[in-house]
Amino acid sequence: MSQFQRRVVLPGPGLGPATKALLVAILAATLIFTVTQRALGFGVNDLIFTVDGLLSLQLWRLVTFPFVVPQLLNLIIGLVVLYFFGRYFEAEWGSGYFLRFFMISSVGAAMLAFPLSLLLNLVFRVLPAFTDIGMSAGPGAAVDAMLVALAVTMPDSNILFGFVLPMRAKTAVYIFIGLQVVFGIMSGAAALSVTLGGMAMGYILTTGIWRPTRLMTRLRMWRLHRKRRGLHVVKPSSDKTFH
Repeated sequence: MSQFQRRVVLPGPGLGPATKALLVAILAATLIFTVTQRALGFGVNDLIFTVDGLLSLQLWRLVTFPFVVPQLLNLIIGLVVLYFFGRYFEAEWGSGYFLRFFMISSVGAAMLAFPLSLLLNLVFRVLPAFTDIGMSAGPGAAVDAMLVALAVTMPDSNILFGFVLPMRAKTAVYIFIGLQVVFGIMSGAAALSVTLGGMAMGYILTTGIWRPTRLMTRLRMWRLHRKRRGLHVVKPSSDKTFH
Protein backbone atom coordinates (compact mmCIF):
# COMPACT_ATOMS: atom_id res chain seq x y z
CA MET A 1 0.00 0.00 0.00
CA SER A 2 1.37 3.37 -0.98
CA GLN A 3 1.85 6.34 1.29
CA PHE A 4 -0.96 8.09 -0.60
CA GLN A 5 -3.36 5.28 0.26
CA ARG A 6 -2.34 5.04 3.93
CA ARG A 7 -2.77 8.66 4.86
CA VAL A 8 -5.58 9.91 7.07
CA VAL A 9 -7.89 12.02 4.93
CA LEU A 10 -10.07 13.47 7.68
CA PRO A 11 -9.94 15.86 9.46
CA GLY A 12 -8.61 17.74 6.48
CA PRO A 13 -6.62 20.95 6.01
CA GLY A 14 -7.79 24.48 6.70
CA LEU A 15 -11.19 25.73 5.61
CA GLY A 16 -11.21 26.80 1.96
CA PRO A 17 -13.15 29.77 0.52
CA ALA A 18 -15.72 27.63 -1.33
CA THR A 19 -16.57 25.55 1.74
CA LYS A 20 -16.74 28.70 3.86
CA ALA A 21 -19.05 30.35 1.31
CA LEU A 22 -21.33 27.30 1.23
CA LEU A 23 -21.54 27.14 5.03
CA VAL A 24 -22.38 30.85 5.26
CA ALA A 25 -24.90 30.60 2.39
CA ILE A 26 -26.72 27.63 3.96
CA LEU A 27 -26.87 29.25 7.40
CA ALA A 28 -27.90 32.66 6.06
CA ALA A 29 -30.50 31.31 3.61
CA THR A 30 -32.05 29.09 6.26
CA LEU A 31 -32.35 31.94 8.77
CA ILE A 32 -33.60 34.51 6.25
CA PHE A 33 -36.19 32.28 4.60
CA THR A 34 -37.39 30.90 7.92
CA VAL A 35 -38.22 34.49 8.89
CA THR A 36 -39.85 35.27 5.53
CA GLN A 37 -41.91 32.10 5.77
CA ARG A 38 -43.49 33.36 8.97
CA ALA A 39 -43.75 37.00 7.94
CA LEU A 40 -44.60 36.80 4.24
CA GLY A 41 -45.76 33.25 3.65
CA PHE A 42 -42.88 32.51 1.26
CA GLY A 43 -39.71 30.88 2.56
CA VAL A 44 -38.05 27.56 3.28
CA ASN A 45 -41.18 25.54 2.45
CA ASP A 46 -41.06 26.97 -1.08
CA LEU A 47 -37.35 26.20 -1.58
CA ILE A 48 -36.96 22.61 -0.34
CA PHE A 49 -37.19 19.54 -2.58
CA THR A 50 -40.75 18.26 -2.89
CA VAL A 51 -42.28 16.10 -5.59
CA ASP A 52 -45.50 18.12 -5.52
CA GLY A 53 -43.52 21.31 -6.01
CA LEU A 54 -41.71 19.92 -9.05
CA LEU A 55 -44.99 18.60 -10.45
CA SER A 56 -46.19 22.21 -10.20
CA LEU A 57 -43.15 23.25 -12.29
CA GLN A 58 -41.40 24.96 -9.37
CA LEU A 59 -38.08 24.03 -10.93
CA TRP A 60 -36.07 26.42 -8.76
CA ARG A 61 -36.34 23.83 -5.99
CA LEU A 62 -33.72 21.74 -7.85
CA VAL A 63 -31.17 24.46 -7.11
CA THR A 64 -32.36 25.91 -3.81
CA PHE A 65 -32.97 22.79 -1.70
CA PRO A 66 -29.29 22.29 -0.65
CA PHE A 67 -29.22 25.77 0.91
CA VAL A 68 -32.16 25.56 3.32
CA VAL A 69 -32.64 23.18 6.25
CA PRO A 70 -35.92 23.64 8.16
CA GLN A 71 -35.02 21.56 11.23
CA LEU A 72 -32.43 22.97 13.66
CA LEU A 73 -30.77 19.61 14.46
CA ASN A 74 -30.48 18.71 10.78
CA LEU A 75 -29.03 22.16 10.10
CA ILE A 76 -26.32 21.70 12.74
CA ILE A 77 -25.45 18.18 11.56
CA GLY A 78 -25.40 19.24 7.91
CA LEU A 79 -23.08 22.18 8.58
CA VAL A 80 -20.69 20.09 10.70
CA VAL A 81 -20.46 17.26 8.14
CA LEU A 82 -20.01 19.70 5.25
CA TYR A 83 -17.32 21.53 7.24
CA PHE A 84 -15.16 18.42 7.62
CA PHE A 85 -15.73 16.79 4.24
CA GLY A 86 -15.89 20.04 2.26
CA ARG A 87 -12.55 21.35 3.42
CA TYR A 88 -10.82 18.08 2.52
CA PHE A 89 -12.30 17.80 -0.96
CA GLU A 90 -11.78 21.48 -1.68
CA ALA A 91 -8.09 21.09 -0.81
CA GLU A 92 -7.86 18.05 -3.10
CA TRP A 93 -9.78 19.42 -6.09
CA GLY A 94 -9.50 23.20 -5.80
CA SER A 95 -12.23 25.68 -4.90
CA GLY A 96 -13.82 26.05 -8.33
CA TYR A 97 -13.82 22.34 -9.03
CA PHE A 98 -15.26 21.53 -5.61
CA LEU A 99 -18.02 24.12 -5.98
CA ARG A 100 -19.02 22.74 -9.38
CA PHE A 101 -19.08 19.23 -7.93
CA PHE A 102 -21.32 20.41 -5.08
CA MET A 103 -23.83 22.08 -7.39
CA ILE A 104 -23.88 19.44 -10.14
CA SER A 105 -24.21 16.56 -7.68
CA SER A 106 -27.00 18.36 -5.78
CA VAL A 107 -29.04 19.30 -8.86
CA GLY A 108 -28.39 15.91 -10.46
CA ALA A 109 -29.46 14.11 -7.29
CA ALA A 110 -32.75 16.03 -7.25
CA MET A 111 -33.39 15.28 -10.92
CA LEU A 112 -32.81 11.56 -10.33
CA ALA A 113 -34.85 11.67 -7.12
CA PHE A 114 -37.95 13.03 -8.82
CA PRO A 115 -38.95 9.88 -10.74
CA LEU A 116 -37.41 7.62 -8.10
CA SER A 117 -39.54 9.18 -5.37
CA LEU A 118 -42.70 8.52 -7.36
CA LEU A 119 -41.64 4.89 -7.78
CA LEU A 120 -40.72 4.41 -4.11
CA ASN A 121 -44.03 5.87 -3.00
CA LEU A 122 -45.78 3.17 -5.01
CA VAL A 123 -43.58 0.49 -3.44
CA PHE A 124 -43.90 1.80 0.13
CA ARG A 125 -47.65 2.24 -0.15
CA VAL A 126 -48.06 -1.42 0.81
CA LEU A 127 -46.51 -0.66 4.23
CA PRO A 128 -49.26 0.57 6.58
CA ALA A 129 -46.81 2.29 8.96
CA PHE A 130 -44.95 4.17 6.23
CA THR A 131 -45.47 7.92 6.18
CA ASP A 132 -43.71 10.00 3.55
CA ILE A 133 -42.99 13.54 4.71
CA GLY A 134 -42.57 14.33 1.01
CA MET A 135 -39.58 16.63 1.28
CA SER A 136 -35.81 16.79 1.47
CA ALA A 137 -33.48 19.68 2.17
CA GLY A 138 -29.88 20.54 2.97
CA PRO A 139 -26.45 19.63 1.56
CA GLY A 140 -26.84 15.90 2.23
CA ALA A 141 -26.98 14.91 -1.45
CA ALA A 142 -23.63 16.59 -2.19
CA VAL A 143 -22.10 15.03 0.94
CA ASP A 144 -23.33 11.59 -0.19
CA ALA A 145 -21.67 12.23 -3.57
CA MET A 146 -18.40 13.16 -1.83
CA LEU A 147 -18.52 9.96 0.24
CA VAL A 148 -18.97 7.83 -2.86
CA ALA A 149 -16.13 9.73 -4.57
CA LEU A 150 -13.92 8.95 -1.58
CA ALA A 151 -14.87 5.27 -1.58
CA VAL A 152 -14.21 4.97 -5.34
CA THR A 153 -10.94 6.89 -5.59
CA MET A 154 -9.26 6.12 -2.24
CA PRO A 155 -10.93 3.07 -0.65
CA ASP A 156 -7.84 2.09 1.38
CA SER A 157 -7.13 5.50 2.84
CA ASN A 158 -7.63 6.02 6.56
CA ILE A 159 -10.55 8.10 7.74
CA LEU A 160 -11.49 9.17 11.26
CA PHE A 161 -15.03 7.81 11.51
CA GLY A 162 -17.00 10.16 13.71
CA PHE A 163 -13.80 12.24 13.51
CA VAL A 164 -12.42 10.02 16.31
CA LEU A 165 -12.18 6.31 15.31
CA PRO A 166 -9.57 5.38 12.62
CA MET A 167 -11.11 3.23 9.90
CA ARG A 168 -10.61 2.35 6.25
CA ALA A 169 -12.33 4.93 4.08
CA LYS A 170 -14.35 2.32 2.21
CA THR A 171 -15.68 0.79 5.44
CA ALA A 172 -16.49 4.16 7.02
CA VAL A 173 -18.23 5.37 3.87
CA TYR A 174 -20.37 2.24 3.66
CA ILE A 175 -21.42 2.68 7.29
CA PHE A 176 -22.20 6.37 6.83
CA ILE A 177 -24.15 5.81 3.63
CA GLY A 178 -26.01 2.94 5.30
CA LEU A 179 -27.07 5.30 8.06
CA GLN A 180 -28.13 7.83 5.44
CA VAL A 181 -30.29 5.20 3.71
CA VAL A 182 -31.89 4.17 7.02
CA PHE A 183 -32.62 7.81 7.78
CA GLY A 184 -34.07 8.22 4.30
CA ILE A 185 -36.36 5.21 4.77
CA MET A 186 -37.53 6.61 8.11
CA SER A 187 -38.10 10.05 6.59
CA GLY A 188 -39.89 8.90 3.47
CA ALA A 189 -39.48 8.33 -0.24
CA ALA A 190 -38.39 11.89 -1.05
CA ALA A 191 -35.48 11.93 1.42
CA LEU A 192 -34.42 8.39 0.46
CA SER A 193 -34.58 9.26 -3.24
CA VAL A 194 -32.36 12.32 -2.80
CA THR A 195 -29.88 10.21 -0.80
CA LEU A 196 -29.75 7.56 -3.53
CA GLY A 197 -29.55 10.29 -6.17
CA GLY A 198 -26.56 11.86 -4.42
CA MET A 199 -24.80 8.50 -4.24
CA ALA A 200 -25.48 7.89 -7.92
CA MET A 201 -24.16 11.33 -8.90
CA GLY A 202 -21.00 10.75 -6.88
CA TYR A 203 -20.33 7.53 -8.79
CA ILE A 204 -21.27 9.00 -12.17
CA LEU A 205 -19.09 12.09 -11.78
CA THR A 206 -16.14 10.21 -10.28
CA THR A 207 -16.01 7.40 -12.82
CA GLY A 208 -17.04 9.49 -15.81
CA ILE A 209 -19.52 6.90 -17.11
CA TRP A 210 -21.78 9.75 -18.17
CA ARG A 211 -19.52 10.05 -21.21
CA PRO A 212 -20.55 7.52 -23.92
CA THR A 213 -16.93 6.80 -24.84
CA ARG A 214 -15.95 6.17 -21.21
CA LEU A 215 -19.02 3.97 -20.66
CA MET A 216 -18.29 1.87 -23.75
CA THR A 217 -14.64 1.51 -22.71
CA ARG A 218 -15.63 0.30 -19.25
CA LEU A 219 -18.13 -2.14 -20.72
CA ARG A 220 -15.45 -3.58 -23.02
CA MET A 221 -13.03 -3.89 -20.09
CA TRP A 222 -15.72 -5.55 -17.98
CA ARG A 223 -16.45 -8.12 -20.69
CA LEU A 224 -12.74 -8.77 -21.23
CA HIS A 225 -12.06 -9.35 -17.53
CA ARG A 226 -15.14 -11.53 -17.20
CA LYS A 227 -13.92 -13.79 -19.98
CA ARG A 228 -10.38 -14.00 -18.63
CA ARG A 229 -10.72 -14.01 -14.85
CA GLY A 230 -14.40 -14.17 -13.98
CA LEU A 231 -16.80 -11.43 -13.04
CA HIS A 232 -15.41 -8.48 -11.04
CA VAL A 233 -15.56 -4.72 -11.05
CA VAL A 234 -12.81 -2.79 -12.78
CA LYS A 235 -11.33 -0.21 -10.42
CA PRO A 236 -11.75 3.31 -11.82
CA SER A 237 -8.91 5.75 -12.11
CA SER A 238 -8.11 7.73 -8.95
CA ASP A 239 -7.68 11.22 -10.35
CA LYS A 240 -10.29 13.98 -10.27
CA THR A 241 -13.99 13.71 -11.09
CA PHE A 242 -15.92 14.74 -14.22
CA HIS A 243 -13.83 12.36 -16.33
